[in-house]
Amino acid sequence: MRDTLADLYDLLFGPALVVAPGYLAVAVAVAWIVYLRQGRTGGFRQWLLPKRIWLHRSHLIDVELFLLSRVMAAFGLVSLLTLTTAVAAWVASIVPEPILKAEGLSPLLLAFLLWLPTDFAIYWIHRIYHIWGLIWPLHAVHHSAEVLTPITTYRQHPLANVLTILVQSGMVGLVQGILLGTLSPGTEIATIAGINAFLIVANAGLAALHHSHVWLSYGPVLEHILISPAQHQIHHSQNPAHHDLNYGTSLALWDWMFGTLYVIRGPEDLVFGLTDDIEKPLRSQRLWPILWDPVRRMLRLG
Repeated sequence: MRDTLADLYDLLFGPALVVAPGYLAVAVAVAWIVYLRQGRTGGFRQWLLPKRIWLHRSHLIDVELFLLSRVMAAFGLVSLLTLTTAVAAWVASIVPEPILKAEGLSPLLLAFLLWLPTDFAIYWIHRIYHIWGLIWPLHAVHHSAEVLTPITTYRQHPLANVLTILVQSGMVGLVQGILLGTLSPGTEIATIAGINAFLIVANAGLAALHHSHVWLSYGPVLEHILISPAQHQIHHSQNPAHHDLNYGTSLALWDWMFGTLYVIRGPEDLVFGLTDDIEKPLRSQRLWPILWDPVRRMLRLG
């Protein structure tokens, strides 16, 4: 019984998830600092957990899609589709003549060197969702959120989850394998898997406030390097001036390099969600239209 409860807890609040208690505790602490610096009134709890957001129909749909993703994970679909470790190990094994030895690098430096191409791959996957009309309907589910909470991270169509896992894990495995093979072709699969676990935790820890109403900007200098919560909120904005910008998950560097960076110059009033008539089924904030309409549109476009 204890093992079952532990497994259920890990499934819903494990360290690979943005909603893990540790990450949320850090988010609350940072939000408290923002609350004080902005001179907010009316009580911290009411500001952080307003009913207009947490009882909004959009947030309730987020919860339903989050639970659906957890059911997929419970049946092993996520681990079954993840290709990173296998691809990285295979690519590393065929890369000839290593230039450097992994043994000469600290685990932290090695993880950082692997994190860079990982974050680069994630940037391009996100951007492709926006520019390729065939698969945009799947990602439109995420952008149909009208309020943002950490659970909005998991407002994803199930087919988007499958596609993202396959493509992202394959791309990440490729770039990791090239780097690991260059460093040391004999790197063990266990080492690769351990580094991947580190990267998952690092990314989750950075993301807790990205989907929230807490306006936190890092300033125009740092926001050329790191994506702030405010920058990701801009990415969700209905304002056409904000569209197709700030694709980065952790690093803003890629947006800066490829001309998709939006740097915060001051507080902005944002409205989230979609406005096009074709997105009406998603804007209904009902589960079945959200699940079916992207599939219908893709079949029509394919």
